[in-house]
Amino acid sequence: MMGSGKTSVGKILAKHLKFSFIDTDLEIENQENKTISQIFKFSGESYFRMLEKKILKTLDKNNFVISTGGGFPIFNDNMSQLLNLGTTIFLETSLKEIHYRIGLNSKRPLYNDEFSLKKIYNERIPIYKKAHYTVTTDGKAISELANEIKLFIQ
Repeated sequence: MMGSGKTSVGKILAKHLKFSFIDTDLEIENQENKTISQIFKFSGESYFRMLEKKILKTLDKNNFVISTGGGFPIFNDNMSQLLNLGTTIFLETSLKEIHYRIGLNSKRPLYNDEFSLKKIYNERIPIYKKAHYTVTTDGKAISELANEIKLFIQ
């Protein structure tokens, strides 16, 4: 889910494991030479979801930590493909904590207010829970989360 700490935790986890790190949103921004917000604004969400699907086809199984955008697992049967690609981790974060974190950065394309966030959260949680493992993030430091996840990988 947006604001759960995927990128922050993923970077540290990759360092711990001596793996490469890929942030799919950053990869898309680099390919398109636009921010995610700009892609949503000028090309629409369906175009962005198509870009995510294309990125998924290029991902390698070996020695990578991949941080996906919050919607990545939700569309185009991407979650099934991620489950086959490697170990998947759901960073479970309370709605209250997510609202606090992203309320500080309202430039997210699907975040309008607390009501829209709750709707997205409730729709996505059942898909996220299909991950191989779930780690609760509330009240934990990024390094603590990386260490916890590392136990699932080794």
